[in-house]
Amino acid sequence: MEIAVLILAAFITSSISAVLGMGGGIILLGIMAIIIPEGYMVIALHGIIQLVSNISRAYVFREYLVNSVIKSFFVGSVTGLVLSTLIIIFITSSYQLDSANDLKFDFLKPMIGLFILWYLFLKGPKKQKKSSFVFVGWVGGLSSVFIGASGPLIAPFFLNDNFTKENIVANKAACQALSHIGKIPIFIYLFHVNYISQISTLLPLIISVYIGTHFGKYILGFIPEKVFRVLFKIALFLISIKLIIFN
Repeated sequence: MEIAVLILAAFITSSISAVLGMGGGIILLGIMAIIIPEGYMVIALHGIIQLVSNISRAYVFREYLVNSVIKSFFVGSVTGLVLSTLIIIFITSSYQLDSANDLKFDFLKPMIGLFILWYLFLKGPKKQKKSSFVFVGWVGGLSSVFIGASGPLIAPFFLNDNFTKENIVANKAACQALSHIGKIPIFIYLFHVNYISQISTLLPLIISVYIGTHFGKYILGFIPEKVFRVLFKIALFLISIKLIIFN
């Protein structure tokens, strides 16, 4: 029964992400957290599922990718992932923890929610420079390991006047895929996650998110540009409230 729920959730949430460019990942993370007891395992498995979801989303929207954005994000993401590794090693050794599995970073979620609200309502309109995606990559790489779903955190930076709805969905997906790829060896080495042993859970979910992505792309074609941007901001607002109040 639990795997059936996860398969359905994976399909629906990947469709949501293909339509809105985000939102599905954090919903799926919440559902997985209810079903899977170990917090670190939730983030580890969620990362693989979202990796496939983001790669498939980037692929179906590949004609809208901007190479300079992805390259800049990659540089920052590598730095962020390395820093997150050093932080985990430092904390586990300083507090003499038996394993990195004992670490809890739930306190970061309300802070991310507040950042999203600030960016949406207080920061004011400002065109995003492509070079600043090095910083976005750093933030994405760092946060992806600790909170799992970093999409809402980096999403506001893609609200670029030069980006169409397809550009937003495609480039955000490609950038998130880079973060998810980078954290796999971290979970293998520091958290001792054996992904092969979890293949019976991962495989049906991977297939489900792939199908959901293609379904979501079909739906996106019927949504006007202005409506998409409004829905994107509404989704970000609701996610921020969840992170602050129901983290």
